[in-house]
Amino acid sequence: MPVGVSYQDSNFKKVISLEHPDIRRSLIMIGGVGKSTTEAGTVFGKITSGEDAGKVRPLGLTYITQAEAEAASTFKVADASVLKVGDSIKIADGSAVTITAVDKVNNTFSVDTEDAQTADLNDAVTLQDGSDAAFGVSVEPLEASDTDQPVPLIIHGVVYEKAITNALLATQLTAVKEDLFNRLWFIESY
Repeated sequence: MPVGVSYQDSNFKKVISLEHPDIRRSLIMIGGVGKSTTEAGTVFGKITSGEDAGKVRPLGLTYITQAEAEAASTFKVADASVLKVGDSIKIADGSAVTITAVDKVNNTFSVDTEDAQTADLNDAVTLQDGSDAAFGVSVEPLEASDTDQPVPLIIHGVVYEKAITNALLATQLTAVKEDLFNRLWFIESY
């Protein structure tokens, strides 16, 4: 093992520490988002606008998995658990619309009929509250709750790229790594 590198096991599969330990911070995750269990290794975004500013949620970014050539009000996405009713989102470069329903089981969300629009396969669905920029990575699993709750995040250190549990396209993962540049370093293999 190289000098100055130590390995440790944690709930977050494995974390590598280079002389300096990783920095963790407990923040408040908004209620009503996430899967039944938000897994360790989930990338979180920090909300920068609205009444929940300063709180976190699973990264406010997913993508369309079924194209809609004609204007539609219900869309299938890779991970609807990052969304909640009332969220303002954009599909690709479209205008901001408000979510009226979320089906986490079937990974769909709906908007009002007057907000119907088309969508191409792999179009980004981006939350407009600032949580689409990566802030940290969860270090332990978290049970879903309709109320706000604390979540410990690693905000500085080294993590394994394969341990990231969000459903993201390769280009989205690249953007996440850029958001976290100089705070979190990603290693490709275990």
